[in-house]
Amino acid sequence: MLHRFAPFGALVAIIAMSAPASAQPDTEWAKKTVPIEVFGQFPSIDRPALSPNGDLIAAKARADGRQALAILPIGQPDAKPFIVAGDSDFSKGNFGDREIYRWQWIDNQNLLIWIRGLDFEFGQWIDVTRIAAYNIKSRKATPLGWDGAAGWAGDVLWMSPPGTPKPHLLLQRFTNRNSSEMWAHPEVIDIDVETGTVRNVQRSNPVVSSWTADRSGVVRMGSARDRENGKVRVLYRTGESETFRTILHETPDQYDDTELPDYILSGSNKAYALSNRDGFRALYEYDLDKMALGKKVFGVAGYDISDATITPDGTALQSVTYSDQRTRRVFYEPRLKEVAKLLDQEFGAGNVNLLSADQKREKILFSFSALGQVPAYYLLNTVTGDISLISWSNETLKNAKLNPVQAIRYTASDGKSIEAILTLPRHRTGEKNLPLIVMPHGGPWARDDADWDSYQWAQTLAEYGYVVVQPNYRGSTGYGKEFGKAVDGNWGLRMQDDLNDVIPWLAKDGTIDPKRVCMVGWSYGGYAASRAAQRDGDKYRCAVSGAGVHDLPAMVNYDKNYLGGYGAKMGLGAAGDLRAISPAYHPEMFSTPILIVHGAKDQRVPVAQSRGLVSKLKGAGKKEGVDFLYLEQPLNTHNLLREQDRTQFLQEVKKFLDKHNPA
Repeated sequence: MLHRFAPFGALVAIIAMSAPASAQPDTEWAKKTVPIEVFGQFPSIDRPALSPNGDLIAAKARADGRQALAILPIGQPDAKPFIVAGDSDFSKGNFGDREIYRWQWIDNQNLLIWIRGLDFEFGQWIDVTRIAAYNIKSRKATPLGWDGAAGWAGDVLWMSPPGTPKPHLLLQRFTNRNSSEMWAHPEVIDIDVETGTVRNVQRSNPVVSSWTADRSGVVRMGSARDRENGKVRVLYRTGESETFRTILHETPDQYDDTELPDYILSGSNKAYALSNRDGFRALYEYDLDKMALGKKVFGVAGYDISDATITPDGTALQSVTYSDQRTRRVFYEPRLKEVAKLLDQEFGAGNVNLLSADQKREKILFSFSALGQVPAYYLLNTVTGDISLISWSNETLKNAKLNPVQAIRYTASDGKSIEAILTLPRHRTGEKNLPLIVMPHGGPWARDDADWDSYQWAQTLAEYGYVVVQPNYRGSTGYGKEFGKAVDGNWGLRMQDDLNDVIPWLAKDGTIDPKRVCMVGWSYGGYAASRAAQRDGDKYRCAVSGAGVHDLPAMVNYDKNYLGGYGAKMGLGAAGDLRAISPAYHPEMFSTPILIVHGAKDQRVPVAQSRGLVSKLKGAGKKEGVDFLYLEQPLNTHNLLREQDRTQFLQEVKKFLDKHNPA
């Protein structure tokens, strides 16, 4: 029998014997074409999380064309899964586009739920978060700190460990109880998770916009960036009995990480910090006595570290996460490190992602997916060695291996190396001069990698005969400080050139036909597609713009009320000459057919952006049905929270491509 401290060789043998046959690709879909409706489905389960005792899994689940947060009992034959809440359950009254986006167990009976969206507050639409607790026994949700909250109110600084008699947490939140000048200066409250009772532990401070607590639940640091000039001020104290003192007051470069502790451990004076001082974000030890970085703990050449985690007891480093071609976690906790190594050996390096573990580290929830393969979720029992299938990400496809995916690098026209994700159509293996879809990601402060994408747009179009490339153009995250800086002044210009430059690179060996190219994108990707139709029509046969920004000055005005002058300037306002790079200001220059899609309930990028473009295209003499098509989805939001809207979008894209760039 395998026990917690089994020898390495014993673990290898038992896991090898237990590896399920379902880890092999399903062959049902090997020669069949997957219907668009299947690609439009939400994942059967998404981001499962194991309870501390290992008896329950919390996950988003597909239900009636939407996603809902659900609880799945494990090893209880008579217990049935049940729904906690759907996204729409938190979108009532004055609430806008709300989505359950995160969940975490605080103990075996209480699940924390994060909800995000935009609400109409202070006379404008602003980003909001809220947090609620769901009790397994009562099956009731308790809002945590909602009364008096405004805007951002879901930042949990600390939570009590499992087994605490009265589970509670520290919540940082903006509040509407102060004057309007103070609403962006948060307070910290202690909340009883089961009753919702609130106790204030840190009042709002006019020079603090973000607080940090250590792993013992003591607020140790406060920081702020001036909304108008970008100057940063940091307050710090060594313990609860001390008063805060200023340790930093300067204006750093926008793209430099402030060298401050990100993870303060409990029971010691030890901390860790993320810093890009060497050009790429890495993890460092942090000296709290000197308030300075120590030695580098972990870094990856050419890529940024995205996150680190601390062990549940708050005393040690648990893991570091980064993305190169795929998302990867490096473990420091001995037990998880051992298990991760063994699963990599059995299932192939990079194919396994440890998602969650019980408190004893006896049950490990992990996903398995080779490149181009639908993920499967498994539970490893390290006591018995059993590995059991929980679910496939898509129960229709199961763990089918579909269109092959790989990371590539190409050279832009100015010599810069750009990474991209390439998906090739499996039903056209060996063929040359294939049609191409350039698919830029949203953001633009984001990136694509080669892992399975829950939206499945690249897989959908590859399934129907297209080569799909997703360039991580300049300004994409994860490639270091200088690469990120390139977003400034380059919207619609150098960033657009990066997208265009992949075309001749893929054409040079005959992979694609450079005369059969379209661009498809959503959000910033929708902007890029609109810009391509207006600026680079000679390179594209068509474009599809979903939820795109077409009038950048109007978008800055929409954002700046709550971002402040500095926030608006350093965000979209840093894009350059906004009128010059706004497609809506140059409707006469649109020279290739464009499909424009927008949700009427989109509050991230208001539908007025696309309605305005359509009006200007008509005013410039462009004909609907010939030069452009407009699809407005009456119930869709920016986040595509309904399966009908996801599927309709893919169907309309396919019809548009069939007409203008048939595969």
